[in-house]
Amino acid sequence: MKVSAAEIRKLEDRAIRDFGIPSVLLMENAGRSVADVISRHFPPCKTLIVAGKGNNAGDGFVVARHLCDRGYPVKILCLSCPDSLKPDARLNFEIVRNRALPVTVGTNDIPEETLLQHCCAADLVVDAIFGLGINSRVTNIFEKAIRAIRESGKPVVSIDIPSGLDADTGEVHGIAVHATRTVTLALPKSGLYTLEGPSHAGMIDVVDIGIPRELLLPYL
Repeated sequence: MKVSAAEIRKLEDRAIRDFGIPSVLLMENAGRSVADVISRHFPPCKTLIVAGKGNNAGDGFVVARHLCDRGYPVKILCLSCPDSLKPDARLNFEIVRNRALPVTVGTNDIPEETLLQHCCAADLVVDAIFGLGINSRVTNIFEKAIRAIRESGKPVVSIDIPSGLDADTGEVHGIAVHATRTVTLALPKSGLYTLEGPSHAGMIDVVDIGIPRELLLPYL
């Protein structure tokens, strides 16, 4: 059964509130599961994690750590100031920085050509820019980054939803990533299957993030 962004947020909130599962553990499970999918479909290769500022970015930092441990040469392009990251994402950013993974922090005035160079230097791009929350036009550095990802022609794995795609409607908010694979978390999102969703999502994998089965059963 396909779900809306509101429904999956409610399930995550219940897992945290009613079952005492820390949100950072859900993030860890999500990132590890995405890394599992990448490991199955892409041999160790130069991988660029392009991260935004929300929990999707935190998932990306977890992916970076797990891929590094599996022999992938990983670099991170963070499109926001680390101080502006949400708490769980900030924690995972600090972990990858403590691990000395290469991190570049971009600002709004970074040239698009520079973003394109980062993408072209990789063999695989992991899209961790936006998660489920986007509902307005993509602008600024995020627009430039998505365009650079598209123009690079590299294989792309999107976390949960291709950035720029509406998780509920499948509408593109100005510009969206064209993913080779989308690893969607816990349950499939409606927007992956409607309007422009299928042309942007590529192959879709649904992975477990540790939400208790009794919460998921009504949707299975």
